Amino acid sequence: MSQLSEEERVWALVAWIIPLIGGVIGLVIKPGSGYVRHWSYLSIAFGIVIISVEVILGILSLITILILPMHIVIVVLGYLAGLALLITWIIGILRVLNITYWKPMIIYDIAKMIGAP
Repeated sequence: MSQLSEEERVWALVAWIIPLIGGVIGLVIKPGSGYVRHWSYLSIAFGIVIISVEVILGILSLITILILPMHIVIVVLGYLAGLALLITWIIGILRVLNITYWKPMIIYDIAKMIGAP
């Protein structure tokens, strides 16, 4: 793994730092690099997870707006989900910088479904 060029490391980092869009950019710029492809597909899947969580929580929040106790639970779940996504994002950044192939649960499964090698 130490045979990666500095350019590949940078594009893998860009792919992960900017979920979804960075992944697409990484696939366009460095399609031949397995490391960049790995992180690009994870980035796209992570972006899909972020959007899905936000949409689901937004819909649940609208549905429960008139039922205060349930609405408070949904809001708290939203904050917890945001915290979990932030922690996942930071761990991913550290893994990219350490040149580690990472396979986070759910995100890696989605990445495999959309075509990750």
